[in-house]
Amino acid sequence: MDGTSDVTAFILAGGKSTRMGTDKAFAALDGRTLLARALELAHSVTSDVRIVGDPAKFARFAPVVEDLFPECGPLGGIHAALRSSQSDLNLILAVDVSFVSTELLQYLLRRARSSAAATVTVVRASGGHQPLCAVYRREFADAAEAALAAGRYKIDPLFARQRTLVIDEDELNGAGFSSNMFRNLNTPEELADASGEIDSHVSRSAEQPSETEGQPALKHADSSTTPYIEFKDVSKAFGSNVVLDHVSFNVLPAETVCILGRSGVGKSVSLHHIMGFLKPDSGRVIVAGEDITEYTEVQLELIRKKVTMVFQNGALFDSLTVGENVAFPLRESRELDEEQTYQIIDGLLQMVGVQDMRDLLPSDLSTGMKRSVAIARALAARPECVLYDEPTTMVDPLMAQLLGDLIKRLKIQLNLTSIVVTHDMRLAKKLADRVVFLHEGKAIFFGPYSEMEKSPEPIIQEFLELDELKLEA
Repeated sequence: MDGTSDVTAFILAGGKSTRMGTDKAFAALDGRTLLARALELAHSVTSDVRIVGDPAKFARFAPVVEDLFPECGPLGGIHAALRSSQSDLNLILAVDVSFVSTELLQYLLRRARSSAAATVTVVRASGGHQPLCAVYRREFADAAEAALAAGRYKIDPLFARQRTLVIDEDELNGAGFSSNMFRNLNTPEELADASGEIDSHVSRSAEQPSETEGQPALKHADSSTTPYIEFKDVSKAFGSNVVLDHVSFNVLPAETVCILGRSGVGKSVSLHHIMGFLKPDSGRVIVAGEDITEYTEVQLELIRKKVTMVFQNGALFDSLTVGENVAFPLRESRELDEEQTYQIIDGLLQMVGVQDMRDLLPSDLSTGMKRSVAIARALAARPECVLYDEPTTMVDPLMAQLLGDLIKRLKIQLNLTSIVVTHDMRLAKKLADRVVFLHEGKAIFFGPYSEMEKSPEPIIQEFLELDELKLEA
């Protein structure tokens, strides 16, 4: 998996491993070293992975960071990692985090991104904080250094003096994870007991989706998971033209829903309701767990920090360069200096594949490239949810494929909730966990794409047949 640009992962491997009797990093579990497992886990969420430890041992595996305060325990390793980092978010992992899943790390990063003020995002479970599987911002290094200089090596007391986002055990369990994921492997006996348990444990604890024909298995609407977005019997008319007629559907957290149908059936109108640009004539609109139906503009601004939209035309500022367009939401927040801003800009442009176009104007770009830049700008706001309005319209087939791949990759990497409005059935098949098909103001189908293919509705079959003709052509 390609990594996210705003995250550096550090594997702490500088311990003495006294109880293990051998270097823990190279201890084998089910035929693989703990270090190999930790590296694979870190690479599942970012391409920038480093090891804190002895270069003589680890330089052949990844870039190595040495302790600035040697023999001061994990706090020394965290300090060294953060002092060396250029990333806003830093994932700290002990080398023996073998029971932790990719899904948990994605969840931690999403929670860290959603709280820009938090210096640390950490789980509290199994009787205490879990600082060796947590997300730190670079500023935590100052507190760590002061403590180390004073001879205080415990990590937990520092959290009380920081802006700490604590994920408690109830939230952890509610998100589908088990506190047993933080199980330690400190002795040969614990290592032996863990043999054969890891793969099944990780899968079970994280409710890991199965793969069916290249698409993640869906979490159905009757799941206990609270929807992130929900339309409840929504109606909207413009004069005598009824665009939405008692439409209901929902989008679960980290799910992608595609809205399909002919032009003028209310697909983009649905997105405008979610953003609060339009209000329903009747029914309720739930966004980020909040009923926004009667929200004021001031209240909606808070919602729009969580949910952003990529418009058909990209909605880029013509007079600003690509880099300045992406920087716009970053500068609005006034949280970063210019160096940090440009680091994020470059990372986002690299993520969407237009890293060489920072100094160009939108007029110098193709339609597809403008869409990619618009996606980068949307991601700069660190949203929880992205709405895409016809992302592949008016682009060539190759660019359509690249944009589809990009949207799918970003959803996985960033754990984004997504809605894609499209008339492109191939794109919907690639991206959708579920689809909503609108026709004459009604949602005539809502469910998995595979079930839509079996629908007896003539208009749906017409869409599918036209798509097959395109493929044959």
